Amino acid sequence: MALSLDKISTQAPSLLSLAKTAAHAVDLSGLNGQTAKVAVALDFSGSMSPVYGSGAMQRLVEKVLALGTQFDDDGAIDFFVFDSRAAYLGEIGIGDFAGSVNRLTKGRHMGTTNYADAFLTIRDHFGFAPPARPKRGFFGLGKAQPSLTISADIPVYVLFLTDGAPDNKNAAIQALTEVSTAPIFWKFLSIGRQPMTFLEQLDTLTQRFVDNANYEPIGDVDSISDALLFKKMLEEFPDWLKEARTKGLIK
Repeated sequence: MALSLDKISTQAPSLLSLAKTAAHAVDLSGLNGQTAKVAVALDFSGSMSPVYGSGAMQRLVEKVLALGTQFDDDGAIDFFVFDSRAAYLGEIGIGDFAGSVNRLTKGRHMGTTNYADAFLTIRDHFGFAPPARPKRGFFGLGKAQPSLTISADIPVYVLFLTDGAPDNKNAAIQALTEVSTAPIFWKFLSIGRQPMTFLEQLDTLTQRFVDNANYEPIGDVDSISDALLFKKMLEEFPDWLKEARTKGLIK
């Protein structure tokens, strides 16, 4: 259930315009009434330092929070970062979002780029069981098999932003395949001048239980319009919801 615009207007008036734009994007996507837990996972590697310093990551988090208010009325999103390791740093809500990125990352040292640990840390944070070990076929890794016995009531939407490929590509492929049995949709965004070939590869992996990811290059998070960014953020989410329901991952 969406958080009412009246409540946002009262408790977080500076977020109201973004929330209205997000609500319109949700309406256009046909997802009105859909409930989901929303999280953001930000690359905290050394190359991202200028983007954090400019405030761009704070502004992006506020947009993710605005989208989150359209899927969950608790008025908060879960905040993760990944560098050499991934970590859950807490919730960001409509009452404390100002300056939240700097506040929650204070004292953390930037590292490398570990996608695999991010995928598994987020899966485990939301309490989804690891999958059964896939059978190996003639050509290596077989399709991931679910170990869920009960469908989840609420799916999870994760916005995952990075500026570069991971330390270990094989580990990232294996981890994304493994978490394809969890009711989590991964929206990959890349910043920088060129699309990322590796994220395109992750978007098309065939051994996953469901197609659990979509990739959109956005370049500069401050240059893209809010309306277009929200549109990109929602691409393929409706399709994943249908497939996840068909395969029993969510009710």
